[in-house]
Amino acid sequence: MPTYLVNRPGIAAGAAELDAALTRLRNFEEDKPDALHVRWMHSYALAHADGRFGLACVFEADSAQTLRRHAVQTSLAAQEILPVATTLVLRTFAPAMVHLIRRRRFCKTAADIEKCAAIWSRIGEDMARQVSWLRTYTVHEDDGTLGTVCLYQGIDAQALTEHAARAGAPADDITAVIGRIVYRDEPIQQQPGASSAALA
Repeated sequence: MPTYLVNRPGIAAGAAELDAALTRLRNFEEDKPDALHVRWMHSYALAHADGRFGLACVFEADSAQTLRRHAVQTSLAAQEILPVATTLVLRTFAPAMVHLIRRRRFCKTAADIEKCAAIWSRIGEDMARQVSWLRTYTVHEDDGTLGTVCLYQGIDAQALTEHAARAGAPADDITAVIGRIVYRDEPIQQQPGASSAALA
């Protein structure tokens, strides 16, 4: 089944509501109707600047429509349902100072993403004391372009903004990640031209 990233910003006012949302995901996964072809892989718990919490969830599903039905049945609103084209993993998930960076509609082809990845890597080496690139999901945008959802470890959002500016890439949203909740291991789809040693 295809992989999707589902963005659910601000769905919880506090830790208890966030835990309840994750419990709904887990319970639905265990009791879901056979007709709904969706598998929860894992989620990133997000802490927004306004004090609310959100989730960025990775699913396998037969379609975005199925995930819309899943959102209704779990009472967990989905702001974006993004088809994942590739997943590039450079390092394992870090336990602290992790941020999710949303880069919307900035590349037209996979080759453009590869060029950007090379630049991100080079700039990251120059800023190694401030940022560390962990993982990138390349996603299909609704207008036919490509975007990314990147995970970086960084000393602060300002360092990540500087990294993006130096790389000539957008950083539309930078959100603190407070944890990763793994329900299943995610299959990694190799990015064309990426080194297999960088994928895990």
